[in-house]
Amino acid sequence: MASNDELDDFAEDEAEQLWGGGPVALSRIHSDHIPFYKFALYMDRLDLRRVGYELEKFAPLFDLLDEARVSQAKTVNRLLHLPSGAEIDRGGNLIWKPRRARELEFRVLEVLHQFGLSVVPSTIRRILGQAFNHLEMNAFDIDLIDVFYWAALAKVARDYQWRDERLGAWCDYLEYPVRRAFGTTSYAYAS
Repeated sequence: MASNDELDDFAEDEAEQLWGGGPVALSRIHSDHIPFYKFALYMDRLDLRRVGYELEKFAPLFDLLDEARVSQAKTVNRLLHLPSGAEIDRGGNLIWKPRRARELEFRVLEVLHQFGLSVVPSTIRRILGQAFNHLEMNAFDIDLIDVFYWAALAKVARDYQWRDERLGAWCDYLEYPVRRAFGTTSYAYAS
């Protein structure tokens, strides 16, 4: 039979105390919304850190995506897909075309690769892919992921703008859909 002294050596286990929800104050914590990027794989965080970026650098931008409204998603969808000409020129407006944005994406990827940042685009895309439930994604979700991917690429590319002056104009072009849908003031906060 164990003496009381031996039982005193064992501190109460916090997990045991919280089993089933715990006190009301602590169970409320579990109901708060946690942004999708907080669940990023540790390896993705390490990949970004290895090339000099912390995931927190993208937090304001990712918060915009996390708080996106249906009206903003519709604006992005119209911008990317609204018929505005020949089949090859679908989407966009007089100053911005999605086809041109895709072309510039590849140019930015090329420059980032030259600066040793080839792991960043795929890591950002993987993290953004966690923003929505994979089994219930719709066209709006995919469009939002695309334009926020471009904006995140632009955020990284701006750090190297001093090494290649073309990056500034390319970044402005890639950021346009997020600026248009979410407003320049909210995007300025995210930059």
